[in-house]
Amino acid sequence: MMGRKQHLEPQLFYPGFCLNQRIGIDNRYRRICQAVDFDFVRPAVEHLYGDVGNPSVDPIVVLKLMIIAFVENITSERELIRRLPERLDWLWFCQFDLDSKLPDHSVPSKARRRWGVELFKLFFGRILTQCMEAGLVDGQTIHIDSSLIQGNVSSDSLQPAFAVLAKQKFEQLEANCDIPQEASVVVSKIKDDIKLSPTDLDARCRTKPSEHVTGYQEHRVVDDAYGVITASETTDAAVGEGTLLATMVEQHEANTDSKPAHVVADKAYGTACNYTYLHNKGQLPCIPHMVQGRQKGMFAVGEFKYDRERDCYICPAGKMLTLYRVDRQRNRRRYRIPDAGVCLGCKLRGKCTECKHGRTVNRLINQDIVDWADSCMSTNRRRELMRRRKCCVEGSFADAANNHGFKRTRWRGRWRVKIGNLLIATIQNLRKLLKYSRKLTQTAVMALSGAVLPQTSTVILPNRALLLTSRALLPL
Repeated sequence: MMGRKQHLEPQLFYPGFCLNQRIGIDNRYRRICQAVDFDFVRPAVEHLYGDVGNPSVDPIVVLKLMIIAFVENITSERELIRRLPERLDWLWFCQFDLDSKLPDHSVPSKARRRWGVELFKLFFGRILTQCMEAGLVDGQTIHIDSSLIQGNVSSDSLQPAFAVLAKQKFEQLEANCDIPQEASVVVSKIKDDIKLSPTDLDARCRTKPSEHVTGYQEHRVVDDAYGVITASETTDAAVGEGTLLATMVEQHEANTDSKPAHVVADKAYGTACNYTYLHNKGQLPCIPHMVQGRQKGMFAVGEFKYDRERDCYICPAGKMLTLYRVDRQRNRRRYRIPDAGVCLGCKLRGKCTECKHGRTVNRLINQDIVDWADSCMSTNRRRELMRRRKCCVEGSFADAANNHGFKRTRWRGRWRVKIGNLLIATIQNLRKLLKYSRKLTQTAVMALSGAVLPQTSTVILPNRALLLTSRALLPL
């Protein structure tokens, strides 16, 4: 028999309703609450609040609102507060009831301004520590890379730096205000040919072959074992990514209290300075570098043999190329045959050079350290690590872009963008903690109960480590 038509009769009271019972066991926010102790927030920001005045919204609630915004990829805080009453799990997560008074949309932005970056660094570190305790961080092989982020600015608003800063200075003088310290630093370091946006003075322009970005750059270190992010740094887009390798390695070591054995990165990091730094620390680089191009049909540089004792090159025809210039600006030494007529009369000239001065071979001033970096590990191992780099660090950026709005900043100013990037990295690590810790726990229970185990992986148990093998536990 067909049931009667459903008809909703609004009630004043719901005596049988319990918000906690409406949230499923596998709900992501219930699992976050089970995994994370948010009590650290109040002591961390207590010194930033006064003893008198109106009480603020609980800092724990404010942080949870920010987490929801990035987990759900909601870019507008107005939209977040508008949708908050519609989601029972959000209300439960923030410890609101159905009839609770909700905070204003401006509360999170005011809290960020009050807290600064330090609280979010602390939150990132606590989740990273939990990942380490769960056995998700090996620390021996790390991947370093960066990704450009489009700023919350329009390219049409770009103006010469002098015009933007002069207008800002004039407005400050008109208001009879002292110049803030941050603004004076920007004025002293800015170059005349740089263009700025009046809406975000920290954003910079960067052009790559495939994209043009006005904004920022996020640098990351990702551990090889399960793809956990161990270090994060935000700069403007104009900063060369290769210049931050030492900074990122040191940040990884400080955060994880471990020294990596292998450092993997792309050729943007392949400089003699970086190789020297890793060599001095006893760490092996898997970092390719730019090589001298070869003209089609011509001899490659590798076909010229270097004689270390005489500091010269021997060409395929057996002639000697001697040093004639040291170009310190480009960090290279240049070699050629002293008598250009020797090259002009050579039978192999058609396969060597078309230059009337003869063939020139360049050698880096720090070529020895580059040779060490090229030969410090086998070709197969290098290929394996470079394949891992794609799924670890590039996959980390792709996940952030697809699920957490990483490719365009929500806020303006480098310190705000850094907060956003720290929150995204923390949430990504938290997702891995929730995903893999459950699998590790299930496998550990099987091991202790004597059940048949899948094939090899390391599972961390209280006071013991079991070597298991399981493709299901490998990182995505």
